[in-house]
Amino acid sequence: MLRITTEENDSLVTFRLEGKLKGDWVQELERCWTNVRTAWPQRQFSIDLNNVEFVDESGGALLSRMVSHGGRLEANSNLMMSVLVEKIVRGAVC
Repeated sequence: MLRITTEENDSLVTFRLEGKLKGDWVQELERCWTNVRTAWPQRQFSIDLNNVEFVDESGGALLSRMVSHGGRLEANSNLMMSVLVEKIVRGAVC
């Protein structure tokens, strides 16, 4: 299961994720992201992974796509996700 909370302010949309980013939940996050990009194409966005326990291959690929479209990944308090963020930023996860 994955909880997706969307927080919006004037310049930034933050997706706060809690749980496991896998399977059908990857499609749900992509749907949320697409809706935000359609509604506010110029607004910056970030993805908070601090409360994520697991990311499967398709979840990693989506996060990579989000980063390639200007998304910023946050995982300061989660060592496992910090490692994943580093891999995505370096292009090691597709």
